[in-house]
Amino acid sequence: MKPAAVDYARPRSLSQALELLARPNTDARVIAGGQSLVAMMNLRVASPGLLVDIARLPDLGSVTEEDSTVFYGACVTHAMIEDRVGPDPSQGLMPKVAETLAYRAVRNRGTIGGSLALAD
Repeated sequence: MKPAAVDYARPRSLSQALELLARPNTDARVIAGGQSLVAMMNLRVASPGLLVDIARLPDLGSVTEEDSTVFYGACVTHAMIEDRVGPDPSQGLMPKVAETLAYRAVRNRGTIGGSLALAD
């Protein structure tokens, strides 16, 4: 099945993304990797009115450490965790778990933000 028609926006900044998401009556959803949301849309389980693509927002695709706290951006992929991009506070546990998630092609696109938002 094909998804219903949907509007699409690719904001250039996080503030622009938040403005798009705050618009009333748009039923906006965030998309980055799309590994779960697109499948849900194809099955018509999800029918957002607007997709806000955050995949290219630079602040969301990095792993940083500050004062012994590690921050993972919402667009960090499972492959990035598997490949140990950035600091690893889990002493190797997160990369081991990441490598068990689906196929490498899925890990290359799937984001931790999407997994958290969709609980998968």
